[in-house]
Amino acid sequence: MRREINDSPDACWVYLDQFLIERLRINKGLSRTEFLKAVDVSANTLKAAFRGEGIRAATAFELATFFCCKVTDLLSLRDPRYKPPASAVTPMTGESEWQTEGYLEHGRLASNGLYYITCRMRHRHTSNRQGRGKFYLLTALATKSRDALRNKLARHADVCVRVGSHANVAFNLTSAPISGDAGWWVIDNWVGEQTLADRLETSTWPAAELPRLLLDVATGLQALHTAGVVFRELAPARVLICERDGSAVLTDFELSKLLDGSPSVSSEWPEDPYRAPEVDGGSATVKADLYSFGKLAVAAAAGVLVDHIAVPSVFNHAGVPKRLAKLMIDCLEPVPHKRPADLAPLLKELAIWQKKATR
Repeated sequence: MRREINDSPDACWVYLDQFLIERLRINKGLSRTEFLKAVDVSANTLKAAFRGEGIRAATAFELATFFCCKVTDLLSLRDPRYKPPASAVTPMTGESEWQTEGYLEHGRLASNGLYYITCRMRHRHTSNRQGRGKFYLLTALATKSRDALRNKLARHADVCVRVGSHANVAFNLTSAPISGDAGWWVIDNWVGEQTLADRLETSTWPAAELPRLLLDVATGLQALHTAGVVFRELAPARVLICERDGSAVLTDFELSKLLDGSPSVSSEWPEDPYRAPEVDGGSATVKADLYSFGKLAVAAAAGVLVDHIAVPSVFNHAGVPKRLAKLMIDCLEPVPHKRPADLAPLLKELAIWQKKATR
């Protein structure tokens, strides 16, 4: 049974963020067993905290003391006393420019290992102007580590500026740290709440709408490549579905690669089934994005990723033209040189398919 939070001044239950506790434990170089022995808190209570259950305020204080931080730095989003950054500030005036209006995701681990919260934002001074905000929480990191992350945190905005205004690529509005470098805001123009991954959780993508979806994604990828950017992280979770017209918009470019000699971001990622095999070794060309595109096409057509041997059947069932299906299957080759050289032939076939679908 879950414990109810008592909102009185003497409230005894505190809900801590499991990810932050885990991050701080790892930063101290402790295994879970060593951590349980090092802290003056019972093992069962610590395990409850790791499960996201409430613990007593005094126990939370002991943990915060052990980690040399404040209890409020460890609070979970589900604790009503948690106070997230309410706004993004303008660098010149320091005044509140954007305000949060609600959470889209209550905490998520990004591919680069950072913890972030996704919010619906509203501009304080311009009516009806909305944004999609990502707040990266940096309080658990040492100052030196935060400085090293600036390149990663600014990469999304850099990519958006390179591409400019494009219907299938997110348009960035601001990207900046908050006061004290406790976190970093990335705010894009509002497109919609749902991602392709959200849609695929409940059903396959409608066959009649598949040509447009894949053409939109490929067109967005081509815009990145033309701007000298390799996405490297294309996946359904990074494709927003526009609530206005149903178009697909690429987003989350923190780990993209700039093809101009700029320092690359880290090549250390959690395993991702949509990522090209060569990317884990730090190498990436436009062919890496073709691999991810092929995987995304399979997932959209089947609702889930399937074994390679089943891919032709999936494409055939979805009504994918044979020439296009052959190109997308070639994109899934583990060896880069066996894939198409670029997106041009796929864009041509996708455009033909989309035209036929709209007749």
